[in-house]
Amino acid sequence: MKSHDAISKPIFPNDTSSALCTTLAILLASIGLALLAGCSLRQAVPSSIRTAPTPESGENGVAAIIEGRVIMLSEVHEHMKDGFLEAFFRQPEARQFELYEAAMRDLVKKYIVEKEAEKQGKTSKELLDEIANTVSEPRLEEVDDWYAKNQRRLRGAKLEDVRSAITLLIEKERQAKALKDFLDPKLEALSWRLVLDPPRQEFEATRLVRGSANAAVTIVTFSDYQCRFCVRVEPMLTEVLERFPDQVRLAHRHFPLDKVHAFARPAAEASMCAEEQGEFWEYHDGVFARHGKLGDDAFAKIAAEVGLDTDEFDRCVEERRYQDFVDADYAAGLGAGVTGTPSFFLNGITLKGIRDADALSLQVDRELARIEGEAGSTGSR
Repeated sequence: MKSHDAISKPIFPNDTSSALCTTLAILLASIGLALLAGCSLRQAVPSSIRTAPTPESGENGVAAIIEGRVIMLSEVHEHMKDGFLEAFFRQPEARQFELYEAAMRDLVKKYIVEKEAEKQGKTSKELLDEIANTVSEPRLEEVDDWYAKNQRRLRGAKLEDVRSAITLLIEKERQAKALKDFLDPKLEALSWRLVLDPPRQEFEATRLVRGSANAAVTIVTFSDYQCRFCVRVEPMLTEVLERFPDQVRLAHRHFPLDKVHAFARPAAEASMCAEEQGEFWEYHDGVFARHGKLGDDAFAKIAAEVGLDTDEFDRCVEERRYQDFVDADYAAGLGAGVTGTPSFFLNGITLKGIRDADALSLQVDRELARIEGEAGSTGSR
């Protein structure tokens, strides 16, 4: 299995002058619309894919003169690198790995571009320019349509004031897709793996697990039954489980946000009373089906809907038999750095920014590739 992902930023140069580029960037920033990347190759291409040398600034590359001592731009660059590294090593371990991984994947993409350019007898820049030139310029009606659909993001800006910026944005999005279409099949065919292992949290297995007991990947979700974002990700989790029925299992951990959701903790304890009767997941799904709209009478109704012994269920809820269980889950979340819900851990790896099944599936693929790579390395010794 290959590790691969798509480039998400436009990465091509265009003929727009630097002055116009600056104007557009300022305009977009002022109306709250990101340009995604800059207007030049050096601004837009990930650093590892860039091929041209950095143009020198100042006379003959001189950056400053201090009491007659000449400070060259190269010296400034070295000083900046030291500062960047110091800032990097002050980041949490998980964030450091994210940056390492992004840099490594950029280097893989650079390798592909350089190899293909050499095969075609071109420079990397020529190849990138060629791919960029396959993109058509946005038509006026396409710009008008984008403007009409993004009024909220534009915050009342007039079309004539942002037409050029929108045109540039659409063009760069198309350029990004063109490069993605170029790289994806080559990434898929390339034999490579990331050897660096991400930092992992250690969790004790709980009994709230759905999926194959022999699955190589366990996705732990710290969740709150009244959190609207938790409601939204449930279908995503179900879809990923369907995509990887033998390779993934889901583990639920309770993390009720008591200060903002009055019924989240009662719902968590009630779900454990359902688990006592072997119907946790049915009850779990029934709670989420109410989209956070819970009340004192909701829990007994859900119990009846899923066919529980309601008398025993009511006693369990009233006695708060599973208060300690929910408290233990909450403490485990705090210990792992959880501050909000939903929070995901894939085989102990902290996942952030997961918004859909494709994004989560990509992380599953990467973990399976790591596992496969480790198995291959062990077998080759």
